[in-house]
Amino acid sequence: MDVPVYMKVPQGWYVDSSGNLVQHANPKYNDNTHFLRLKKNLYGCKQAARNWFRHLSEGLRCEGFHQSETDSCLFLCDDCIVVVYVDDCLLFSPSSTVIGNVITYLSRSLKLKDKGDVAAFLGINIQKDTASKTIQLTQPSLIDQIIRDVSLTIHSKSKETPADSILHPDISGPDRVETWNYRSVIGKLNYLANNTRPDISMAVHQCARFCSAPKAIHELALKRIARYLLGTRHQGLTLKPQPSFALDMYVDADFAGRWHREYSHLRDSVLSRTGFVITFCGYPVTWSSKLQSEIALSTTESEYIALSSAARDLIPLRRILQDIITYSFIHLPGSPTNTISTHQFHSQIQPSRVFEDNTACIMLATTDSPQFKPRTKHISLKFHHFKDQIGLGHIRVIKVDSSKNWADIFTKHLGRIKFEYLRGLIMGW
Repeated sequence: MDVPVYMKVPQGWYVDSSGNLVQHANPKYNDNTHFLRLKKNLYGCKQAARNWFRHLSEGLRCEGFHQSETDSCLFLCDDCIVVVYVDDCLLFSPSSTVIGNVITYLSRSLKLKDKGDVAAFLGINIQKDTASKTIQLTQPSLIDQIIRDVSLTIHSKSKETPADSILHPDISGPDRVETWNYRSVIGKLNYLANNTRPDISMAVHQCARFCSAPKAIHELALKRIARYLLGTRHQGLTLKPQPSFALDMYVDADFAGRWHREYSHLRDSVLSRTGFVITFCGYPVTWSSKLQSEIALSTTESEYIALSSAARDLIPLRRILQDIITYSFIHLPGSPTNTISTHQFHSQIQPSRVFEDNTACIMLATTDSPQFKPRTKHISLKFHHFKDQIGLGHIRVIKVDSSKNWADIFTKHLGRIKFEYLRGLIMGW
């Protein structure tokens, strides 16, 4: 413990005259005259998690690992990579001997459980197919929990898409008719959508906004997601990386897509939705579907806000990738034409291509032409933060056809044909 922490004497124990902790004959006895000072962390202490992580970090750094400044849970050295999530760790190395040595070193001060080659992590099943060179990430157990939670069975009718409409508060609409825990189901769906099922992100996010007072319409929308998962319960992310070694991004916005005459007096009804997916080697590594915090006045503005918001995730990922190729055994093949070198920054990473389907937004992001200033000078400076990355050549904004914009699946509910087409591009099935 790095600060003084005191606790009550546990029931059934007392401190005797010599200052020793002794068990009392009466198991319900309470010693109200003494307190105990902790020397080590107990589970539940506010400082416990921080102290644990500091202890683990110091041990890894002493072993020669470099801690990433962008992601403090990533540790790198020239023959091993360690990813930490609370007290679960993944170790990557071209040599199993190196991994064994790291585990042996850490075992000197930590109680470790070596589970061997990874088959599951944080509830995510990881299936590697060396023949087809694919990795499949699935969460069937969590999907089964969700299906049971909303009172569906394996024989219930499934749906082909997770959403078919935009949700509104429906204040005067009918109340819920079922008693299952709406908020609990949302929590499980969020974990699923953020890890292996990007196809339900938009549907889950719009349902999550009504956790405080869900109505019957929101209950039905949540059950529709569960019915969609029922028909695809064994599916997830199927990764078959392409040899492009590029960190790219697709971004899109739905301008005032929630507007409805009945709710036009509500500020939320005119907010636009941002959707983006960041890919590495052609497959997704992170994605998002969320409402914008500002009211956009045009399609161009909503697209530009979406582009700016998505760049806040892309730029740190580029730094993490740079850390990996600088401090670890992983090195990306590249040619001199793809290498960026300036007085301020040196990168072996290819420029990230950002695929955007709005021409005016691309012009606003890539040029400083005076013709755009009269109508766009009201856009806050905070949305221009990524333009220096474009100027340095780290990011290239490229026009993509709206029908081929992967991010479209994160901004609105789609018909079955287009939904399945984009799902196939993102998820591989």
